[in-house]
Amino acid sequence: MKSSRIVQLADLLEQEIRGSKLRPGDPYLSTDDAASKLHVSTQAANNALRILVKRGVVRRRRRLGTFIARLPDETPPSALQRVHLVVHENYLRQEGMLSDGLMLGLQGELPGSQLQFNFTPSHDGHEFANRLIADALRTDGAEGFVLVRAPLAVQRIIASSGLPAVVFGSLQPSVQSLPWIDRDQRQIGGLLGSHLLTRGCRRIAALFRAELAPGDFIALDQLMAVAGAGGLKPSDFAMRALPSDLEAIKHAVLSLLIEARRPLGLFCRSHLLAEGVMQAAESAGLERGRDFELVVADVYRKSSDAPPPYAYARSTVDAERIGHHIGRMLAQQARGESVAPSHELLPVMLELPG
Repeated sequence: MKSSRIVQLADLLEQEIRGSKLRPGDPYLSTDDAASKLHVSTQAANNALRILVKRGVVRRRRRLGTFIARLPDETPPSALQRVHLVVHENYLRQEGMLSDGLMLGLQGELPGSQLQFNFTPSHDGHEFANRLIADALRTDGAEGFVLVRAPLAVQRIIASSGLPAVVFGSLQPSVQSLPWIDRDQRQIGGLLGSHLLTRGCRRIAALFRAELAPGDFIALDQLMAVAGAGGLKPSDFAMRALPSDLEAIKHAVLSLLIEARRPLGLFCRSHLLAEGVMQAAESAGLERGRDFELVVADVYRKSSDAPPPYAYARSTVDAERIGHHIGRMLAQQARGESVAPSHELLPVMLELPG
């Protein structure tokens, strides 16, 4: 269990303020000074300071600088003492599924809450979820959960606990009581499938992560519907569920690239799968745009990252606003209010390479 990096940096700055003689109204560190003190980039330092703004510890005045708003011990209590972000470690490490923006949004709605990661194991989700619930019930303060690509056992046990929880992604069909927020998977399948057809692809291969979630099936169904409406037959369609291993992805895709009619359309669920496609194509001397086309459903990138060299589905709602929405859902449950609406589909748009 650990905190997000920017939350850890914000905590360090807050500890320093708590141990100093600073008072409300006193000037505080600039972004450059904070970066130097923390030995991090200015972007990381800026995000840490933004967390302190969300907590109400500091305020920023344009052209004047950063000032102490109130001391950390004077920060009003949050509706939740702690929020557990439950995510598979592979996804977090390889795909960055919980961006800094999401953390900022959550902290804005729940300024006094601790944000902690909990990594779901590959096996025995029952024991993991029961331990999480037991730990949460032992504390005096209220605790909540944000579930990201959590397996059925974890969703079901946390739903049955009655503790505040929101699913960020696909809700399992047999779990009805949890609020959820997800990108419109049907729209993703339709947009990306239509793009492949407009690029002249007469055969499509869909590449998914090894563990499929309900949202994958929604996107896949719409992808196949669009392909069928475009004149493709079932024999023109292939699907693979691949592990999070570049070498495995590369070898699995290589045979598809070599044997398929040109151009082959590749629908990749994650950018890791897309990277494996690009490596396989390079090893075979194949060129994107001539021999194959590539679209990606899930791309999680920072605003400072270079845009990917392929078309992808991008949410029209930014990560910070999503974090605010999830935080509101959690706060409503913590106050004993019903969450209405209980779910939200986030629209997406097709982002083309520059």
